[in-house]
Amino acid sequence: MTDYRFVMRLLMQQWSFRQIAQRARCSNATIAKAKQICEEHGFTTVADIEQLTTEDVELLFMDGRKAVSDEFVGFDLERMVKRRTGVHKAPLKVLWARYLETDAAPGQRHYSYQRFCQIVGQYVDVNQLTMRIQHVPGHTMQVDWAGQKMVLFDPVTGTKTRISIFVAALPYCGLVFAHGYANERQPNWLDGHKRAFEHAGGVTQVVIPDNASTASNQIAKGDRAREVNHAYEEFLAYYNTAAVPTDANAPQQKGNVEAGVKVVTHDVIQFLADRRFASLDELNAAISQRLEVINMRTPFRGNNELSRRELFEQHERHALLPLPEQPWQPVVWRKSKVNRDYHLEIATVKYSVPYAYAGQRVDVRIIGDQLAVMADNQVIARHTVPDAKHVFITDPDHAPAHHRAASGLWTGAYFLRQAHKIGPATVEAITRVLHRQRIEAQGYRTCQNILNLAKGSTEKKRLLEQACQELIAQQTGRLISYTSVKQHLAALRAQAADRPTTGATKPSGQRTSTPMGTAPRDTRGAHLAGPDRFSLDALLQHRHDPEQQHDGIDQDGGQR
Repeated sequence: MTDYRFVMRLLMQQWSFRQIAQRARCSNATIAKAKQICEEHGFTTVADIEQLTTEDVELLFMDGRKAVSDEFVGFDLERMVKRRTGVHKAPLKVLWARYLETDAAPGQRHYSYQRFCQIVGQYVDVNQLTMRIQHVPGHTMQVDWAGQKMVLFDPVTGTKTRISIFVAALPYCGLVFAHGYANERQPNWLDGHKRAFEHAGGVTQVVIPDNASTASNQIAKGDRAREVNHAYEEFLAYYNTAAVPTDANAPQQKGNVEAGVKVVTHDVIQFLADRRFASLDELNAAISQRLEVINMRTPFRGNNELSRRELFEQHERHALLPLPEQPWQPVVWRKSKVNRDYHLEIATVKYSVPYAYAGQRVDVRIIGDQLAVMADNQVIARHTVPDAKHVFITDPDHAPAHHRAASGLWTGAYFLRQAHKIGPATVEAITRVLHRQRIEAQGYRTCQNILNLAKGSTEKKRLLEQACQELIAQQTGRLISYTSVKQHLAALRAQAADRPTTGATKPSGQRTSTPMGTAPRDTRGAHLAGPDRFSLDALLQHRHDPEQQHDGIDQDGGQR
């Protein structure tokens, strides 16, 4: 539908017919008609055009056709516009198709779809039922997830992985950004924002997401109001911006990103649907190429001269806030308790804290590869997260001085006293564990785990002492550790289980299975002979010497 006010304004600015036709996307006849009306009514400046109301403009150009003509089949404009509002509004094509089903009187015909839309639009403008939103450069970025997903194909197994597409749009210039992720969880949600800011080269003053849980939380059960969640708020504060989530079931509040999602769905997701991608990097590289095509494409919004990218470079880039010097890194919070060796454990790695905090619960903040331990909102220790697992990261300044009291802490002397209760070999094993550490406290947990193997019974203490004695006697160069002691204990228990026993009886009430027709043998008085009794000479001599046999019992007391 032609914007006649815009055409008259351009005429007042001495634009040529060709330039106006390209800018307003209208015919020369429409421009000539606008020029004629301006001359008839004495309009000579842009101010004269701006003073006209919407209804005045309609009266100037409608020529009495605002009312439904008797030549065409009429329809209820107010009812039609009402069906175009609300959550479940009907498309104009559907309304026009239903309009075509109405009966026409003799000599009447139905409006074309283009004219039908024009009449409905004019009615809306005259009655001021809509309001055009004026976007400010650099003020807003709208974000959302695309409803349609993409797919990765594993070239080996052939399995499919569904990929979600994060979409961001700048309403003023229409610049679109998209990136694929394996899921829609908060780390990927925040990373998508970071990449969108970097793609634009700056930060907007406001970010408008929907009311998803990755962006906002419900304040109270049954309350429609929501508040930005802590992680999202902390991320946006790092970039000196803020979020204004939309209301529930109000997608029109982020209509530009909805349009951007539609563009990405048609020109990226469906355009690349026939291609097979084996990795996420390959997929995102293809998405990036398509985005350049979209952002550089003309015409855009009826302008044949400027693309999204060119409009952004000319009017919006300078209005964005600067990016921080260091890019944002994900923040992970954990809770932990400091052990008696003044270390806490995060992801199998033990980090030291000042020994005075032993036994206390602390908060752990991980930003990238930097870990900070906090107590009472104060940082008490800082460490770098290592690549290895099951290691100690210890600051020597955190250890207690030898002359200070160390009540409540583990010490080397404590573990040696416990080892003396088991045996000298255990004492030697514990001593070796403590002495091979650069910092003695790093061996405390190993000592505790080894000593725990002896808890519960005297037999366990005996086996632990024997295991330590045999490990010390071995000249294999293998270090004594909790794993080596535990494995040796298992071997000793297996050997003990394989040894034959004497005097064993079946529990009362338990039947012994014997071959049918034979009586069970009574072996309670039997004794095992030595290996010499089973040599060939001993067996032959026993066979030919009847004096050694009487009542089925041999001279060595072994029952045959």
